[in-house]
Amino acid sequence: MTLKQIFNERLLLKQISEGDEQAFGVLFYHYLPVLQAFALRFTKSAAAAEEIIQDTFLRVWLNRDKLDEVENVKAWLYKYASNECLGHLRKVLKQARAIDNLRQDQAHESNTTIDTIQLNEINQLITDAVDRLPAQRKKIYLMSRGEGLNIPEIAASLQLSPNTVKNALVISLKSIREHLRHHGVTLSILAYLALLK
Repeated sequence: MTLKQIFNERLLLKQISEGDEQAFGVLFYHYLPVLQAFALRFTKSAAAAEEIIQDTFLRVWLNRDKLDEVENVKAWLYKYASNECLGHLRKVLKQARAIDNLRQDQAHESNTTIDTIQLNEINQLITDAVDRLPAQRKKIYLMSRGEGLNIPEIAASLQLSPNTVKNALVISLKSIREHLRHHGVTLSILAYLALLK
């Protein structure tokens, strides 16, 4: 029997909810290729994508008691994977802030004009990229990064769904990264996305 022949989502969900690890394996291998491609597009890192997929399916297993509420398995898995991707981005930005703090300390100690000029140029590129965003995305991005509001707070303030806000932030960050790459800012410096407050 092929995987397709034995793949019955409703039955699998029931079996997984009862703790059937073999059924969980069938679900995992069925959706692995599409979710892996999704995570790889988001992270541009095979290692990060693999970690995201593992965390996604770990969450599925830990929340298997809720599987009877799931109507669209693919959408449900994409939602989990998206949340893991956003968590990955937050972790990258947090690390970037730590690196920036270290660099700022070093800049104060060494008082190097070159570092200050480069930092100002990158900040200007980020500002330019944010200015190019469509009005609503720009507003959402600035509420998040400038005012420190979280997704539910932004959603309530703008009368939007949290998913709309989340998607706007993801698209905005991608647009900013592309703008920086276009201007020769290397991936290692993309951490400066966290600088815009």
